[in-house]
Amino acid sequence: MLTFETSQLQGARDIVEKLSSLPFQKVAHRISTLDAQPASPNGDILVMVTGELLIDEEQNAQRYSQVFHLIPEGSSYYVFNDIFRLNYS
Repeated sequence: MLTFETSQLQGARDIVEKLSSLPFQKVAHRISTLDAQPASPNGDILVMVTGELLIDEEQNAQRYSQVFHLIPEGSSYYVFNDIFRLNYS
């Protein structure tokens, strides 16, 4: 599941459709903080990221927060939940 601002999307097809519909072509990330911790005895990991996005050719960065819930699968992980929020100030 992806929560993008206030929209909740379930399943890979809906998530890809939403991300593809966003009105910009280029996004650069500047990560300010990254925190991770175990989320269950099964090896899940909870990750929180804060930072700035530079969208297309904009000079003013947008602050954002993002939380990922990662689930182990074999020798890698997949994103089970992803919460993204722009931080307006």
